[in-house]
Amino acid sequence: MPVPVVAIHLEFPAQAPDLQQLLAACNAGAGSGACVPSADPSADAARYLAYVSWLDEARQHALVEVGPHEAVRGSFEFRRLRFSAADQPSERWEAIGLTVATLVGAEAPPGSLEVPVEPSVTAPPVAAAPPEARPWRASVWAQAGSGFRTGLALGLGVSLAYDLPALPLFPVVLGSWRTATEQGIAGHWWEAGVGLGAQAGFGPVRLALSGLVLGQRLDASATEAGVTESGSSTTSGILGSLGCAWPRRGPVGVTLGAHVLQLARATEVSSEGSVVVETSRTNFGASLGLEGRF
Repeated sequence: MPVPVVAIHLEFPAQAPDLQQLLAACNAGAGSGACVPSADPSADAARYLAYVSWLDEARQHALVEVGPHEAVRGSFEFRRLRFSAADQPSERWEAIGLTVATLVGAEAPPGSLEVPVEPSVTAPPVAAAPPEARPWRASVWAQAGSGFRTGLALGLGVSLAYDLPALPLFPVVLGSWRTATEQGIAGHWWEAGVGLGAQAGFGPVRLALSGLVLGQRLDASATEAGVTESGSSTTSGILGSLGCAWPRRGPVGVTLGAHVLQLARATEVSSEGSVVVETSRTNFGASLGLEGRF
């Protein structure tokens, strides 16, 4: 039985057929019987040790490290492999096996391998993984913020944003609704706006700062002794918001935000000539929601 040349340690769980494909490709490059798994009883006799790691959950980036059995791992020769989404699992395992054989050949002194290196498996072309293309972001959130002068309003909001190519900027459109009741007056605020934002990634988190110009409609009503009085008012304003999303990549993320809205004027709600409640020109709010990316 030939003495193995390299023992291969997988730093992740693998199915038996996948491991066999890796070993077959490695043996094709380094010689029959040259490559064994690290759990094999003969692994301690191998002159070289190989570590194989996947660097991402999609298994499109792999790291292969090879060095003498007695050496420190940090001194090992290594290669990083990048696969495309079109590469089949069998092609990836074969490419990893051939890479192990290639690094063993680079580490070993000339003529020291048991069997001449005569690869019979052709490594598949390694293509760059395509970038994630999800420039559109649709968001929905629950919000709490300013109502009348002393009350709290609760509501919902939606937005649609588009990430500009090659720039950290995004145009955004927004719509929201909130409601509050104070001193028997029920108020409903409807807002719609358009603006521009800038964003940056910090690890798995995306931070975004945006400014919008919006219009606001306030519908107010009160019922007393079976008689309902109602009215409406419109104004405009400027909204600034700071938000974060986690994770910043992938089809879905959680959003958390805060905003301040400066209106052109305050609104007073009157009954029989007397002011009952009023709104402030400056409004504050916070939100929690979800965003889908496509």
